[in-house]
Amino acid sequence: MADIVTAIVDLARASAGIAALVGAHVYGDELPEAAVKQMPRGALVVKPSGGAAFQPASSANAEAQRIDLISFGATPLEADKLRRVAAPALLALRRHRQGDVLIHWVQPAGGYLTGRDPDGQWPYAFQSFQTLFSSMEVT
Repeated sequence: MADIVTAIVDLARASAGIAALVGAHVYGDELPEAAVKQMPRGALVVKPSGGAAFQPASSANAEAQRIDLISFGATPLEADKLRRVAAPALLALRRHRQGDVLIHWVQPAGGYLTGRDPDGQWPYAFQSFQTLFSSMEVT
């Protein structure tokens, strides 16, 4: 089965705009312990999230997955700046192959919000996206 979260993480790491803001600090699912020790700083987390499927059942080898993009920064403005750079990089995807994942598209799944992490009080910005991708790995 194709791994959309890893594909989006790899895509974000390869983006010059994102790398200029956070370097290699792009992670899947959560911040690793080593990154937590460096917070607050610029970092991006791509996390799968739940929600109702937008597409009816089908025999097509396609999968819909909602993902959350969580951007951190030293200040709320820096966190939101990273979100404003990362979101267009995702939204530009149309039939894009990233590694062994064929991404058909990424669309916004609502607006964004800003706040502070409840544990560390680090500034963050958050936005959800809906993805459609081939469920089988491509070679």
